[in-house]
Amino acid sequence: MGTRGRRPDIVYAMRVDLPGGIGINLHTRGRGDRVTLLIHGWAVSGDIWAPVLERWPEDGPRLLAVDLRGTGWSSKPRDGYTLDAYAEDVVGVINALGLRDLVLVGHSMGGTIAMKVALARPQALRRLVLVSPVPASGVPFKDEELAFFRSLGGSREGAEQVLGMMMASRPSQAAFDRAVLGMASVVPEAFYGGFDAWRTADFAGRVGEISAPTVVFGGEVEQPLSPAVLQAAVVAPISGARFEALPGVSHYPQLECTDVLVAHLRALIADGDAAA
Repeated sequence: MGTRGRRPDIVYAMRVDLPGGIGINLHTRGRGDRVTLLIHGWAVSGDIWAPVLERWPEDGPRLLAVDLRGTGWSSKPRDGYTLDAYAEDVVGVINALGLRDLVLVGHSMGGTIAMKVALARPQALRRLVLVSPVPASGVPFKDEELAFFRSLGGSREGAEQVLGMMMASRPSQAAFDRAVLGMASVVPEAFYGGFDAWRTADFAGRVGEISAPTVVFGGEVEQPLSPAVLQAAVVAPISGARFEALPGVSHYPQLECTDVLVAHLRALIADGDAAA
């Protein structure tokens, strides 16, 4: 994609058509051959990364934020909402675009997907960054908790509750409303199927095979994915992985502490450039 004449305040989009018939939309910002690929979590679209992309320098390293299947402007099939299918889509994007020396960033369920991608395509990754990731062992729920989360699908009120209860500090009303609007693009199959996918993740026995240098960020005040849980379930099994807590933050640092997250990502990308 050319960049001549672009306005610096606009995030652009592109589409990748995969061999299986799934079309994946990507929000893009920055320029250059080296790419950082952002994977969003459950019940939202790639637009959840909009605050990060909008604060990213137009001439900075290239960012691509994927809309997973069933969300945003990507294809919305009736099935295929599993961790394996999501990971295969991301690998398909990596292959289609010929991405190498990639920084892969996954948030929440996107972190679980990113771990699967790191296992499937280790040669394509320069660094793995996991932001409030769901562990590869999933998250257990009681029956009443399952019923509550399922009840949140299909309405604006449910979307507002999903986001609101998982943030320690609210962003601007405009940013919050935009995130809620992005949730409206998520089809029911992706909402309920994605929920079942991440809560029942079961590949913890393979996480130790991840070879990419890994950094894990977690909200200091988040529950149930507390720093202690992330340290034990995500950081410890990955050789050389390190953890950084985000003070005063819960589950959505893209919205709760955008500038801090942008600074961390820029430093990690620059550090990788220097080491390459």
